[in-house]
Amino acid sequence: MFKNEYLTLADQGKNAWWRYGAGILLVLSIWMVGSALLTVPLQESGLAAPGSVLEFALGLLTFGLMLLGVWLATAWLHRRSFGSLVGPGGRLSGRRLLFGAAIWTGLSLIATASSVIFEGTRYTLNPNFAQSWPYLLVALILIPLQTSAEEFFFRGYLLQATGRLTQNPLVLSAVNGVLFTLPHLANPEAEQFFALAILDWFLVGAGWTLITLRSGSLDYALGMHAIGNLLLTILLGYEGGALPAVSLLVTSAPPSPYGILTLCASLVVSYWIISRVEPGSRKGRMSVQEAARAQG
Repeated sequence: MFKNEYLTLADQGKNAWWRYGAGILLVLSIWMVGSALLTVPLQESGLAAPGSVLEFALGLLTFGLMLLGVWLATAWLHRRSFGSLVGPGGRLSGRRLLFGAAIWTGLSLIATASSVIFEGTRYTLNPNFAQSWPYLLVALILIPLQTSAEEFFFRGYLLQATGRLTQNPLVLSAVNGVLFTLPHLANPEAEQFFALAILDWFLVGAGWTLITLRSGSLDYALGMHAIGNLLLTILLGYEGGALPAVSLLVTSAPPSPYGILTLCASLVVSYWIISRVEPGSRKGRMSVQEAARAQG
């Protein structure tokens, strides 16, 4: 049987289906129950008022609980290293992280500029940008935690779990796109722009899944997701979204079909660039011994 190199890493541990079911329940329980215990008392006391810096920080900190849940599920239930969710090397690659972030930054700026030119999207200078420095500081520190937790859960744990069922990258990307969309339905964007918001989240989840499978590493998706959310918070914000509109430039323009087209183009170009610089995730069964040697 031939398997994608990234998916093969799950063969190192214990992979009975009840373990994956228990793992998903463990992650969601730790995240949701822990989040309630952390945030509700502060909200009821008035310390974490709606829209406050503390509320923003707490919302991002709760993703640390999700990351803890993924680590416990991987190490305790599956008896394999947490690094097996990153790639064959078992550790993060700074080069890949930064390269993924650089690609997404460039493509996001091009997409924004094209929206301004061809759609007439208006961005205005935020007069309170300097006074928003507490939000910006929290974003710089904690948004990478939030995006990393989501990547380790969706493009890491859940992708390797569904990889036990099929090796078809298109099927896996579609499934992961749906799974990634589901928790985002609680965001304000889903209530305002249901169809376009769902399509946006689905495409991002599916696209970053394909990139992860192609490169055999979670690094690129980690870098792209982190910089994407940081850009939305610090540089190019949207009024009425899940992230506070404290960025240097803000717009109230709703998502559009043109924005979906530029997102598709950005994902395709990202995949193409990464395919050119990476040898690719070789196909072939990696034994447990080989994987262990690869992790040092």
